[in-house]
Amino acid sequence: MNFTYTAAEHKAKKVLDECGLNDPTEEPLKKIIFGRKAFYEEVPLVGKEGEIVSVDNRSIITINSNIQFETKKRFAAAHELGHYEMHRHLKPIFSDTEEDLMNWYKAGPHEMEANEFAAEFLMPSELFHKECERKKFEPKVIEHLANRFQVSKTAAILKFVKRGNHPVFIMYCKDNKMKWWKKSDDFYHFCPYEYDAPPPTGSVAYEVFTKGKTYYGDESKQDIWKSDWFQMKNDDEPDSKFFEYCLHAKSYNYTISIIWEK
Repeated sequence: MNFTYTAAEHKAKKVLDECGLNDPTEEPLKKIIFGRKAFYEEVPLVGKEGEIVSVDNRSIITINSNIQFETKKRFAAAHELGHYEMHRHLKPIFSDTEEDLMNWYKAGPHEMEANEFAAEFLMPSELFHKECERKKFEPKVIEHLANRFQVSKTAAILKFVKRGNHPVFIMYCKDNKMKWWKKSDDFYHFCPYEYDAPPPTGSVAYEVFTKGKTYYGDESKQDIWKSDWFQMKNDDEPDSKFFEYCLHAKSYNYTISIIWEK
């Protein structure tokens, strides 16, 4: 595949190459960070998931030890490594909350770059695409990718929308409000999205927030209609079957819906 890379993704590829790594799961991330001449520690943090402090050409990356999942710690650490590689000379301190790590498409340029770096560093595009190539898309593909690259399902979904093998649309909702969306380049349906509005009533995301219903396992893929999320071309267009896989992070009360056509 011939991918187009952002500057942050190019930087991630360069760092992997300089570390002699084709696959970032081959070495502990802590060891990689030490090898890049930064210090790494895990301590309890309040109100933030990660932080990097750079003074006199020395940098300390600190990750919140209270983060429950190791996959999330890995992404937070890779995010701070991105700040180290690209931004440490711009300002001495970067502190990152859960919102900074999740707000991939609405955050400031430095946070977006750090997220792009982390995604490419942990899930190199060529390897990622090979792992889902020739697979029929379903929630099990996301589970496989998350396990393969030791990342969260959320991170795998966000990478899939850009480097996956099937056109998809994703919507991020927080506290029953739509916050941002992203779609594959070859996904051609239009979502009449309104910032801070609740998700549409026919969606699985709406059901999660209003009824507390979360689907797991074989039920993760739920049948929906095109009109539940997308604008119909005209009044004569017949409604068609779509699917929605809604991932619910209860501790932060956010959902990520990945929606695709049958």
